Amino acid sequence: MAELPLETEETASDLPEGLIPPEIGDDGDAEPVETLQGQVAPASYGPVVLRERYLIDPGKPIVELDTPSAKAYVVEDGRDLSSQLYGLVCTPGLPVRLNDIKALKIGHIDNILPIIDWDSIYWPALGQKTVVVVFVRPLGGRVTDKLAQKEIKINEYDMPQRVIAPLADALEKLSNMDQAYRAIRPDNLLFLDERMEEIVLGPHVTAPAGYDQPVLLEPLDRAMAQSAGRGIGDARDDIYALGVTIVLLLLGYNPVAKMKDDELLKARLEHGSYMTICGSARIPMQLIEPLRGMLADDASERWDFNEISNWLTGQKINHLKKRLPDRSETYFKFRSMKHYSAQSLAWHFAKHPNDAVMAINTEEFQIWMTRGLDEPEKAEAIYSAVHAVKFNADSYQGTDDYLVAQATAIMDPHGPIRYKGLAFMPDGYGAMLASEWIRNSNQQPAGEVLSHDICALWYDAQPKMTKELLDSQMVINQLRSVLAIRDPGYGLERVLYEGNPGISCQSPYVAKDGVVLIEHLLPALDNAANSVDTSVQPVDGHVAAFVAARFDEDIQPHLKAMASGKADTSILGTLSLLAFMQSTLRTPDVLGLSSWIGGLLGPAINAYHNRQTREELERDIPRLVRKGSLPELVNLINDPAKRQEDKEGFTACCAEWLDAEVEIRDIEDAGEERLNKAEQSGQQAAAMISIFIALTVITVLIIAEIL
Repeated sequence: MAELPLETEETASDLPEGLIPPEIGDDGDAEPVETLQGQVAPASYGPVVLRERYLIDPGKPIVELDTPSAKAYVVEDGRDLSSQLYGLVCTPGLPVRLNDIKALKIGHIDNILPIIDWDSIYWPALGQKTVVVVFVRPLGGRVTDKLAQKEIKINEYDMPQRVIAPLADALEKLSNMDQAYRAIRPDNLLFLDERMEEIVLGPHVTAPAGYDQPVLLEPLDRAMAQSAGRGIGDARDDIYALGVTIVLLLLGYNPVAKMKDDELLKARLEHGSYMTICGSARIPMQLIEPLRGMLADDASERWDFNEISNWLTGQKINHLKKRLPDRSETYFKFRSMKHYSAQSLAWHFAKHPNDAVMAINTEEFQIWMTRGLDEPEKAEAIYSAVHAVKFNADSYQGTDDYLVAQATAIMDPHGPIRYKGLAFMPDGYGAMLASEWIRNSNQQPAGEVLSHDICALWYDAQPKMTKELLDSQMVINQLRSVLAIRDPGYGLERVLYEGNPGISCQSPYVAKDGVVLIEHLLPALDNAANSVDTSVQPVDGHVAAFVAARFDEDIQPHLKAMASGKADTSILGTLSLLAFMQSTLRTPDVLGLSSWIGGLLGPAINAYHNRQTREELERDIPRLVRKGSLPELVNLINDPAKRQEDKEGFTACCAEWLDAEVEIRDIEDAGEERLNKAEQSGQQAAAMISIFIALTVITVLIIAEIL
């Protein structure tokens, strides 16, 4: 047994710097300890306390219990010093399987490593909070380590009852809880006891389902997806991984260890997983049939728990017929690689979309699909897709990426959805989005998957819509609806949190606070008030979406107010939402957050018409801010009685002003009328006087004439 059962890619280089501080000696003259790549220089960090009970020592790593996505440290139970525990410090920004954590904390399943507790706590080496999960420490260590060290031996006679039976029973119980394990691999099998008698499945909750799995341990459809997009899966995926694990434990080495992932995938696509993995290996006769059944690439033919139970108890089993993957007698050459199956070609097409479009448009491809694979219906569907792309040249439906997504779905309907370098199963969309957004800062293609309805191409290509497919399609459609709304609390941010129950809020205000639970959001914002620009509102797109996804109350009126174009209505919507949360969640006083939002209430204050009221509010707000009570603050600024009084007063003032205005106008109008009358009277008097003078002159002239 010269090789380990499985060569994993478990390195610290994939983790944030500082996640694994090296072990520090007791004295300063100790020899430096060799550290893994990515570790920081030795630093003195005291124990970190989880839930005021569990002490996690950053200076005491347990390297042999690390997982690819989390690092292990010694944990001491402050209430039970005799207990043997350890904690896994998760990678910040990587969604944890929170629902599984909660379920297994409440109800333990035999032969699965017990979860004791969890929380998001400050990890000094990272300088931020992250999720830490506390487990019972497996005193016997890893099964693979003990096999390599020849401390134990598991042969084909031990395998059924010592390994397969207890693990299959644990997986079946997990499946009955509508959960899948999705992390079965040789180096994740542990001995719970020092006598190395009880084998348990190791941690599986510190990363998205299938994320830590090597390609070899994933069923073929999910193996072709990117690690974050492999999806939640179900018991059939666990049974496949269990089958591969059995092979590797029996052989004591990995028979395909020298093959690169792409080579391994192509071989599995064209020859089948069982033949690729076991074809050249010496498998014990009594295990050939169960392994063939567990490694079947067609999930509908793969053994289930009933078949495994029948085999273990010696009952009749259904023998799986030997069936090679659908393949052509002739090959299609793409980028110097020969392909005999549509599945392998679709996988290769997705890696090189520009070249794929040129290949799809060739007559040679149509002939190969029609005659070589005897798939005239698929060939016709792809031909129609090519012409549809030309017809829609001015839209996204006319792009090369859209054509490749549609063509690969038709060629390989059971494979992952492929678009612009993404490859994911429908139930893996959420984790894929998180990985692309948070870890790669490239969320646009993932957003286009929904906005362009790329998933519909995949569903349309399915030969049969099962209940599971209909359920996943409904979830995708719900996410599309959420994306289409542009108001606060919706958009791609909302999709991120709806699709990842175990991801922390990614707002820059609270990103380093590891806010996974809604109860922790207000304290985190309160803390952020001391270090961020408080001239902007505390509820940004991420905070609004996180609240909408995690807060089990109706907040639509608040979100609607926040979306208002009026500054006073928007800030009142923000304040009322935060006040509602503080009241409902019974959050203690938030002095910093109160001060933050109190400084933004100018528009709401100015919305009052009464100067005296505005002055009273400006005088009272600082007093309430110092109390840290948002409900009292919203009651002050948005008091219905005060609003009504201000409204009525303003209405009365308007009426008085109007009456005065009318009176002034009447006075002005009356003065003008008198002036006109006086002018008219003057003119009449002047005329009379003129006439009188004229008559007088005429009379005098007549008298003079007579005389």
